[in-house]
Amino acid sequence: MIKNLTLNRLKKTKFRDLYIKLAIGGHLTRLEYKKLLELAVIFINERDLNIFKLGYRILVFYCNQTNDYKPLYDFAIYRGLYPISKFIENQEQYINRFENSFYKLFQSSFEENYRNKNIYLSEQQKNLLIFFSEKSEETISIIAPTSYGKSELIISFIEKNMSNKNICIIVPTKALIAQTKRRIMEANIHNIKKIITHPEMYQETDEKILAIFTQERLLRLLKNSKHLYFDVVFIDEAHNLLENDDRNILLATAITILEKRKTDIKFKFLTPFLIEVDNLKVRYASYSPIPFKVDEYIKTERLYVYNPKKNKRIKYYDHFLNEFFYTTDETVFENSNDVILRKSSEKNIIYLNKPSDIEHFVSSFIEKLSSVVSGEINKACEHLGDFLDPDYLLINCMKKGVIYHHGSVPENIRIYIEHIYSQVKSMKYVVTSSTLLEGVNIPAFTLFLLDNKKGKGNLSPAQFKNLIGRICRFKEIFSKSNNNLIKLEPSVYIVGSEYYSKNANIEKFVSNVMRVDKKEKEIPTNVLLENVDIIDDNNKRKKEADNFIENFEQGIINGYSGTYAETEIGRSCFLNNITEIDIIKNEKDMQRIVDLNRNVQIDNTKNIFYYFSNLFLPYLRSEDRYNNLRRLIYPEARNFYNMFLDWRIKSASYHEMISSFIGYWKKKEREEDSDIYVGRWGDKTKNGGFNKLWTDIKSKTHKERINLAIVRIKEEQDFLDNIFIKYIEVLNDLKLIKKDFYERIKYGTDDVAKITLIKNGLSITLSNILVNKYNQYLSIDTDSNSVVIQSGIIDQMRYNNENEILIYETQYNLNIRSN
Repeated sequence: MIKNLTLNRLKKTKFRDLYIKLAIGGHLTRLEYKKLLELAVIFINERDLNIFKLGYRILVFYCNQTNDYKPLYDFAIYRGLYPISKFIENQEQYINRFENSFYKLFQSSFEENYRNKNIYLSEQQKNLLIFFSEKSEETISIIAPTSYGKSELIISFIEKNMSNKNICIIVPTKALIAQTKRRIMEANIHNIKKIITHPEMYQETDEKILAIFTQERLLRLLKNSKHLYFDVVFIDEAHNLLENDDRNILLATAITILEKRKTDIKFKFLTPFLIEVDNLKVRYASYSPIPFKVDEYIKTERLYVYNPKKNKRIKYYDHFLNEFFYTTDETVFENSNDVILRKSSEKNIIYLNKPSDIEHFVSSFIEKLSSVVSGEINKACEHLGDFLDPDYLLINCMKKGVIYHHGSVPENIRIYIEHIYSQVKSMKYVVTSSTLLEGVNIPAFTLFLLDNKKGKGNLSPAQFKNLIGRICRFKEIFSKSNNNLIKLEPSVYIVGSEYYSKNANIEKFVSNVMRVDKKEKEIPTNVLLENVDIIDDNNKRKKEADNFIENFEQGIINGYSGTYAETEIGRSCFLNNITEIDIIKNEKDMQRIVDLNRNVQIDNTKNIFYYFSNLFLPYLRSEDRYNNLRRLIYPEARNFYNMFLDWRIKSASYHEMISSFIGYWKKKEREEDSDIYVGRWGDKTKNGGFNKLWTDIKSKTHKERINLAIVRIKEEQDFLDNIFIKYIEVLNDLKLIKKDFYERIKYGTDDVAKITLIKNGLSITLSNILVNKYNQYLSIDTDSNSVVIQSGIIDQMRYNNENEILIYETQYNLNIRSN
């Protein structure tokens, strides 16, 4: 009886040495190539999926090394990889190699069945479209890598169903709200009346709405509109639901509320990776997703490891053999920067875990680079300097062909520099954190990992593969400007650097995340998922989540044995997602304070903090994760945020805020204690703490202070927008704040036209400029919160020498129509 082939059996044969020679770029004879092709044919007919993939890998390596693409062409036809076969057909240098037979003509015509506009789909891409169409009235999960067209699925569904369904798209970040909205606007779908991206944009008179929200914004909408329901909800990056952090517990909560409001709601879960579809099932909801999982193998990545602790050379890691080998390249590399400089391609991603590490890295890395000659980059740098400060680190980076990308870069700056990076050829590097894992799409061909962590833990196999998926996307592989398929072999360098933990075992990490025959595990931890067991360790979190759900939308949990809020402030706290306080325990004490202040009408920031410190601060939970809010027990912290809210109310520019930070720090450096709190940008501990949250401002140069000011402004804005604003919403619900003052806190203005622009995704800076200077180009309906801008505005803004960052923000966010 013949045994089936396995990787373990193959490793013990002569195949191993021959395959290694192919993989590391050794010189092979024609006979050796012939043997490998024969083996590849055997492998691609095996049942074992890993053996099949190995056969395909051999074909790709062979074809790219020999420039003989006929074997790969035949395989692509056989397996329905029509983007590959069509690319080969269309290359002039290969045309004469294929006989002009009836079969070839027939096959070429057949491939037209897989044409979608200007691209060719693979068989599974086409099957995905068919599945999605056939299951349009079902709850489904789509598990497909980057490039498989998940965004196009959303757009096609909207085109067909916008006139008869309320549709919501839930995305994990605010940046993805703008990106998703942009894609939908570019699709020119005629029956979309407006795209709702802000809770206050919705009006009760709106019919058949399209909403794009984070889970936080969605909950605010559901709070304000008790009768609103959705027919279909897309959940992008749905794998996040498995995690037990506050945001994803909130996402699970939103799902339960949505199903309560419409029992036949249909969910569309979209994710690049998921092992078990039942892990998406939420407690208190009854759906069961029908899965479609793409298992096509088109890209076959090359993995390289540089571990300076062991050797100064690069090793090749083969995830089929699970072995490390030296390549034919005997180059000795001095350090991690040397590896990047020698091995980079025209577009590169450099991954680091911490924003502080990103800025530390780029500061030294750009010293190794020459300045690029580009009028476009010089212009972009000039506009960045005018908008923020000429000493902003990002400007020096861009002059060297580098951008960096993390959560503390202002959002309108992020979308602008992503645009510059994508459009300008000499922009060669993007240095990024895990923000890239969540849907950001930029061209890149080589990936360098200078750290193996995401947050406090190591990158999981799924996260690592998701990062790899961000390079050599299909659009880039099959571009008409290419004359080969070398991008089917994306290069990934795991580079030992100072940013790895001291005890990190790089080789073990690589094997753990990429070994093909390692059985992957998926352990959901979100307490609101059906597949998560509730034990002593997570029982408290589960009860808190249950209390929130029932107090937000009563009647979801059958047999609920918890407590309902009895007071006005208690109910408002639940509706505004106040998780930092044990509401049930403290609501009566808090209500007594409210009752004593019934005639209050807060109209200044000083009183905001006075009532916050009396009404909420004494009742904050003691857990460490609430330390950021608990800082406000200190008068100096309250005074700082008092100042920050004042800036917001008067729409202070970045220049003004940066100048105020620098001025304050100049005074601080003259004091005996010149330490300042800077959160994750800190380099020293204080007051017996264990985390480095402080820095001595005297030790910082002017340029370092400028950059520190910019990241702190962004982070403090996020703190106000995501945390502190919830408490202002409670005060507003209790009618303790004057209406015009509340609007100025929330939007930076009480001008209804400007507020409408802000609700449509624009910054307060741009909203002020458009209303004050370009009102003739605007059609603003403040009742429906909709905006239309005439296209002539862009030429006029350029004529008036407006900042390009603001011009691009206008183009990116709004529906601009021809005159």
